[in-house]
Amino acid sequence: MILPAAIRPVAVAADGKGYLSLMRRAGAIGARYGVGPRRMERRLTAVLDLVDRHGCGATLPVTVAAAERNPRVIARFATLGIEFAVHGYYHVDHAGLSKVDQVEQLGRARRLLEATGVPVVGFRAPYLRWNDATLHAARENGFLYESSEAMHWPLDPGVETDAYRRGLAFCGALPADDYPVLPRLDDGIVRIPYCLPDDESIVDRLRLTSVDRIGDVWLRMLSATHERGELFSLGVHPERIESCGASIEAVLQAARATRPSVWIARLEEIARWWCARADSSVSVDDLGPGSYRVRIRGPRDLTLLARDVQVRGAEPWADGYVRVRGVEFDLSADHRPVIGVHPSSPDSLAEFLREQGYVVEITASGATNSLLLKRERFLRADERPLLAELQAARVPVIRLGRWPDGARSALSITGDVDALTIWDYAFRFLGR
Repeated sequence: MILPAAIRPVAVAADGKGYLSLMRRAGAIGARYGVGPRRMERRLTAVLDLVDRHGCGATLPVTVAAAERNPRVIARFATLGIEFAVHGYYHVDHAGLSKVDQVEQLGRARRLLEATGVPVVGFRAPYLRWNDATLHAARENGFLYESSEAMHWPLDPGVETDAYRRGLAFCGALPADDYPVLPRLDDGIVRIPYCLPDDESIVDRLRLTSVDRIGDVWLRMLSATHERGELFSLGVHPERIESCGASIEAVLQAARATRPSVWIARLEEIARWWCARADSSVSVDDLGPGSYRVRIRGPRDLTLLARDVQVRGAEPWADGYVRVRGVEFDLSADHRPVIGVHPSSPDSLAEFLREQGYVVEITASGATNSLLLKRERFLRADERPLLAELQAARVPVIRLGRWPDGARSALSITGDVDALTIWDYAFRFLGR
């Protein structure tokens, strides 16, 4: 049966949450939103105060139809340092829209926000549901990044619920244990993963409400991303800042105390960094047997890491690497610290290695290289096993660090502004 357009948003929300959870959430909406935007303004102020205390920002994708009804609120917080991104023009399932509709709605949303003086470079799909047409629409409308792909971190046994598993299936979340949780360049756009569980998952689906239990989940995610050198995008909707703020504070305090450092940044900053780093280059020239000159071109805070080589002035870092400062230096190693990739391997192998910061040469012999890789195929599911293989290989290697200024991992505070008033919710369920 084809549902009438007016009630499709209700059906989509029920599909993701279940009707019982949807009714429970509907009962809480009246307490979270007022007839005007004042309650949301207080919560946005709380988010801003929290990140300001830690010298970082936050990224809040906003449903633009709601922002259009309350333009001064979004414009004011944008001037105060909140990065706003597009969370759809309407809060609808983009995976159910045509390519034409997605291009039109994303373009309309971006133009309307920018007309109010709010700069916009990012997009996140409502419900974290997207398809290839969504990516096409984001590219067509000149977005720098999109952050719709969900990736879920493992939880302690017994914590998961049927409602949480239903949510993971609904948005097609990938397991973080199987895939690197990292930005990636995809045909001109930076794709930034969204980490689960977020506040909605923890409070509404896992039914964890105490500060300690919420904080424990997120601190474990911070530790895991730091150990792997990856990205933790901590998702919190502003309407839950009262119940989740203390837990976010604990994460930010832990991140600031962690070494090597955690880079805390807005999604726009992460996307721009990823592009600048991708445009960087490292050259390795032979100076004689076992001696090499390395030259680096890139942003000022680019990090060069080296392992199993001899180089003057290097500082201990992590994972057996040292950090080398400067844009030109000499090193000694028993093999050329460059990864060889056999020309018969798919292009995706060398592309992935370069995006991870490794210096790569296409070569059939690899006699002088520290490592020669040859693959008949290389798919996304092969990325994490390859990273583990490279970490375990005790061979000379140099690579660019993923994050600026020696940071080992990254953290971003983010979350969606689905509505500013109770009327926005009413319009949302009417498909407006």
